[in-house]
Amino acid sequence: MSRTHAPLALLVALTLALTGCGGVDKRGHKSDAAHSPTAAFASEEEALAAAVDVYDRLTVLGDEIARAGGEGAERLEEVATGEFLAGSVEGFNEYPDRGVHQIGYTTYRDPVLQQYGPGPESAVIIYICEDVSNLMIVDESGTSVVAADRPDSFYLQVTFDLGQDQRLRVASRARWDERAC
Repeated sequence: MSRTHAPLALLVALTLALTGCGGVDKRGHKSDAAHSPTAAFASEEEALAAAVDVYDRLTVLGDEIARAGGEGAERLEEVATGEFLAGSVEGFNEYPDRGVHQIGYTTYRDPVLQQYGPGPESAVIIYICEDVSNLMIVDESGTSVVAADRPDSFYLQVTFDLGQDQRLRVASRARWDERAC
């Protein structure tokens, strides 16, 4: 599965600053904890599919916004929430002042369900591998503003909250493993 990753402003911050976060099984295996069905999801497969659908939409929107130099960042409200949404919109709003836009795309693969529950917070948590080798953020002259030592791929933990409308939205996204994937 391959799609551009989302709010590029946060992606740029993550890929340039590469903040770390704690992890779980470094082999990429999902938690052994048993999960019981919730009102929101009848099974692990359903929870993972719902999260991937939202993340896929986030990548599409993030790509569109980044290619447009940050225009339309408020559209992320459809798929993001809380501090993640605020930080993403703020980052995209800086694109015009910085004179930057995106070229290329990000891909992700190997989504794995870490856990799911009734929500509303942390209703679903997944791990994915993000590949940014085909993505550049460039200035007005076409020069890349991405750090030369940025890794081409890394693992992310993505947390989704469940809204009152029973729709998942990305609430956080952070690195959880220092290895390339």
